[in-house]
Amino acid sequence: MLIMETANQHFERGEYQAAMEAWHEAAEDGDIEAEFRLGQLHSQGHGFEKDYQRAHDHFLKAANAGHTESEYSVGVLYGVGLGVEEDVPEAAYWYTRAADKKHVPAMCNLAGLYERGEGVTQDFAKAVELYSTAAQAGYTVATFNLGVMWENGVGLPKDEAKAAQLYELASSVGLAPAQFNLAVMLFNGYGVEQDVERAMELMAAAAEQGHAPAIETLASLQEASADASV
Repeated sequence: MLIMETANQHFERGEYQAAMEAWHEAAEDGDIEAEFRLGQLHSQGHGFEKDYQRAHDHFLKAANAGHTESEYSVGVLYGVGLGVEEDVPEAAYWYTRAADKKHVPAMCNLAGLYERGEGVTQDFAKAVELYSTAAQAGYTVATFNLGVMWENGVGLPKDEAKAAQLYELASSVGLAPAQFNLAVMLFNGYGVEQDVERAMELMAAAAEQGHAPAIETLASLQEASADASV
């Protein structure tokens, strides 16, 4: 424990080499949290070039020992092919292990795989269940994704009003895709009372974050407005 405290203090002071050496010492003594922290160090590149292969190796050791955050991290690396060859079924396996222990981001990522049928057999009901649990835990991306399923009637009865409520929640913390989707609904009066002024405000907020559909839509609306005023 003393070694871990020393390593954490080194890290907080920006002494990354010293932190790495101390975490290595702790890991050699079987400290699983130290393995995880080494994985983080290499995946985030604190004081070093990012090295996802080494990150994977450390995360995997901790994941095999049941470290939940490491299970999720291994899933992420397999899901996008960082440090390892992309392997979505393997990502699903590790997300499942973490999700079974109520790891909220793992639930959301696993829900996406079930929704799309990637690495697992497509199962909309399972996707809804996982998104719902993650959304109830306050995970904004899950709230938005659940809204999309309500809006499109995928795995759930189509309900634009319910979708708008969920987009509102996700928009309130600044999630650009939710701001865009809610703006579209407000602009057209889908599931909500039409409110063009607020729609434009939300569209602009999403565009300011670099959300491409919002940027394109806002430009088109502004161009149409200019043409109409000529």
